[in-house]
Amino acid sequence: MVRVLILLGIGYSLTLLQSAMTSAIFPSFMKPDLILIFITYLGTSLPLMPGSILTLFCGLLYDTFSGSPFGLFLFIHLSIFFLIKLLAKFLIMGETITFRMTLVALSMGVQYLLLIFLPPALGLHENWSLPSPDWILPQALITCAACWPFLHLFKKLDTLTRVETSQPTS
Repeated sequence: MVRVLILLGIGYSLTLLQSAMTSAIFPSFMKPDLILIFITYLGTSLPLMPGSILTLFCGLLYDTFSGSPFGLFLFIHLSIFFLIKLLAKFLIMGETITFRMTLVALSMGVQYLLLIFLPPALGLHENWSLPSPDWILPQALITCAACWPFLHLFKKLDTLTRVETSQPTS
């Protein structure tokens, strides 16, 4: 329970950081997608139900804070989470940072494809504008570079919560 609450707090903090701080720090075409890093971590570290509930929470928060059409990123994040879980059925998910960075890069590709095809399918193409294609590579590189510290932080926090909950209370 403590682990889920800590992960909820991380999801909330990352959503605020993503929507408020990264816009002030980075130019628009180089903003790292911190939520996608977190969703990838959830997909590789948590069981299906708690991970999907946390992903749902992050998607709702991201839709709320970013001003995107309601439910768009909720659907995209849940799709990415379930694709990672499906991939885990066929591959052995490694704990290495390079493997998870590769998953983040693949998740970004899936996210861009969904952002290209989903709004027209939902009838949102009139008010929806995509970033230009030359933004994809810099944002993917910055996001993959941000993977290492964030995934290391998530792993440390997860280890701390597991140690605290596994110790018997006197």
